[in-house]
Amino acid sequence: MRVRRTFDEKFKRQVVESVLSGSVSQVELARKYTISPLLVSRWKKEYKQGKFFENNMDVTRFELKLHELERVVGELTMENRMLRQVIEIVEKEKKEESLIVTSRGYKMLKGGVR
Repeated sequence: MRVRRTFDEKFKRQVVESVLSGSVSQVELARKYTISPLLVSRWKKEYKQGKFFENNMDVTRFELKLHELERVVGELTMENRMLRQVIEIVEKEKKEESLIVTSRGYKMLKGGVR
């Protein structure tokens, strides 16, 4: 018969905060610690209810909000980086496609060289 493992509150909070911050996915952590992803989901639910904190609910509420905002900042940072890369690519293409028009080239475009 398999012995049931138990995890302390500190470990659970660490796992959940890693998932909520977006630094690691839930599945990756489950594989790393050989635990069920459903267990991590349950811990997330308990975390959001404030189970892993002291009885001070104001601190809990603010910490939950902080973690949510950190996650959003991470997403926006990644989006910002991707958009900057797209801008760089588009600017390079524009430079390559740009045509330098000299007076001689302008006359050729208008109707011939004299």
